[in-house]
Amino acid sequence: MNFYQLSFGVFGLKIYGLLFAFAFVVVLWHCYKTLQKHNFPMDFFRFHFWKWLVGGLLVGRLFALALSPEIMFQHGVFSFFAFWDGTIHFWGALIGFLGTMWFTFRKYKQTKPLLGWLDQAMGSLFLGILIVDIAAFLTGAIYGCETILPWGIQYETFGVDILNPTHPVSVYAFIAHFITYSWIRRHEFFADRFPGKLTFFAGIAFFGIDFVLQFFRGDSTLLVFEIIRIEQLFDFFALIFFFLWYKGMLPLKKV
Repeated sequence: MNFYQLSFGVFGLKIYGLLFAFAFVVVLWHCYKTLQKHNFPMDFFRFHFWKWLVGGLLVGRLFALALSPEIMFQHGVFSFFAFWDGTIHFWGALIGFLGTMWFTFRKYKQTKPLLGWLDQAMGSLFLGILIVDIAAFLTGAIYGCETILPWGIQYETFGVDILNPTHPVSVYAFIAHFITYSWIRRHEFFADRFPGKLTFFAGIAFFGIDFVLQFFRGDSTLLVFEIIRIEQLFDFFALIFFFLWYKGMLPLKKV
């Protein structure tokens, strides 16, 4: 055979969930140490982080329910708490976390600006993303469309609808994210000299990579006008956001 074959059975998605949780712990620990190393107010972080986390979980769950209405029909009023069905949507969690963080910084003025905090978190974030990429590759939680290329991957596991070799999109993502992570590590001095620059370039890289890789995805998702994936639509708006930021049309540096 000219492709790799992976089989994790029905426990693949559970393994992915555990590794995703492990990635979250790694990001949190690494980010905490990084902020501590650069003399950020850790009491402020410890006191308010739980608010940002709760905001991310709540909005992420609402996004999951909005994009998967069948969960509402199945569980009724308890749908919000049925986290085992539909999980938490990444985009909603990101918007909820950053939105709550932004409101906190608006209310409690800090010597370190919000962009300075985000700059320090970029390396930690991409470290966690690399772990998630590995987990997705091993378990088939994220898989590509069919391919005849010699490096195609064949999964024999629960949740993968395609029996033929598929594009190893998680490997593509890992390579692109590793390049971005390496760039962040080499340009960490930007955080002190140019607040927000690391966040800007990391954001452009992440959303641009995801937008392109969505064309190679094979797992089911919601299509908008039968043309573009809903994730690509989110990526597009995120890139527009960063474009407006670059043009100075968003007052981010005031927070």
